[in-house]
Amino acid sequence: MNPSPAFSRTFSEVLEELGRRRGERLTVEEMVEAFGERAFGALMILISLMSLLPWPPGGKVVFAVPLLLLASELTLQRDTLWLPRWALNAAVSRERYAAGLGRVLPAVRFIERLSRPRMRPLTGPLAQMVIGLICLGLAIMLAFPVPFGDMLPAFTIAIFGFAVMQRDGVAAIMGLIGTVICIGYLALVWKLIVEIGERTWSWAQGLVG
Repeated sequence: MNPSPAFSRTFSEVLEELGRRRGERLTVEEMVEAFGERAFGALMILISLMSLLPWPPGGKVVFAVPLLLLASELTLQRDTLWLPRWALNAAVSRERYAAGLGRVLPAVRFIERLSRPRMRPLTGPLAQMVIGLICLGLAIMLAFPVPFGDMLPAFTIAIFGFAVMQRDGVAAIMGLIGTVICIGYLALVWKLIVEIGERTWSWAQGLVG
């Protein structure tokens, strides 16, 4: 069987080619077609990395929604990627995409060189279902208005994306470690919020008491 065009090029090469194409807007549908059989993992990586770029308030939700859809389909063990038309039509400026890609491409290439098929049971059907469930939670966390709370889940989803795309069990383990860090950070932030709330309440009671 001949390899598909997507597999004849590395992940980073496809990323660069998308940035060089004509057209002012880069759509999700164009990304899906470019990555072919690797669409699940590739889009998890790409969308999570794009969410790290500076966006207006509320912009992170735009990326959390397609990540939720991807994670749901991974959990449901779909063989092929399906996205609703509105999600496929979602687009970003190709110029902005290319500029952002230049900042993350060295890291992508570094991880790409390290990643390869290994420890396959950790990326098998059951494992992918677990990864999908974890990424559902991470995508929700990504949308939270928490300081630096978007970076940790975005990077972790990207690592899981490499695990799914490359069938790399080591990447899956790293994703699990990243998930624990995300949970710990969120718990710490929540503890600080509760503590500040309690102190503010005590201060307000002191004013009126």
